Amino acid sequence: MATVYTSVLRSNVIEPLESLIKGEFNKLPVHYDKNFKNRGNFFLRVIPVQDELDQPTTEDQARIYGILLRLYRRTPGVFSRRNNLEQLMNFADRIKRLIGNNSNYSPSSSYKWNDAVITFVNYEPELEDEEQVYQVADIMFNCNVLK
Repeated sequence: MATVYTSVLRSNVIEPLESLIKGEFNKLPVHYDKNFKNRGNFFLRVIPVQDELDQPTTEDQARIYGILLRLYRRTPGVFSRRNNLEQLMNFADRIKRLIGNNSNYSPSSSYKWNDAVITFVNYEPELEDEEQVYQVADIMFNCNVLK
């Protein structure tokens, strides 16, 4: 008999997270490229990086999921704190607040996750050569799912 399963990472984490982000940033393209691809002047890459067993139960599992949100922003002209860094920080702060407001997420009474947090924001991540023309922030999303 075949094993019946649901992709918890996809249905409980990635899809609802994308929906929240697109609701807050309605013009922010979201991509799932494994390797960097130039996608314009402002976009987000969603990179799943963690699926860890937190606590087994007799019928379910509590798992910790981690998603790296890599935010890309390119602006013309000379780099300045106001035009570049502050704008990137503002976007990261909005994502932190968005997740903080939805840390226990059950849209329409349909459980998705609990204890979601942004654990860090790195404004100076290591970049591939093609990424050097962008300002980049790595935003780490973590949540717990009981399924």
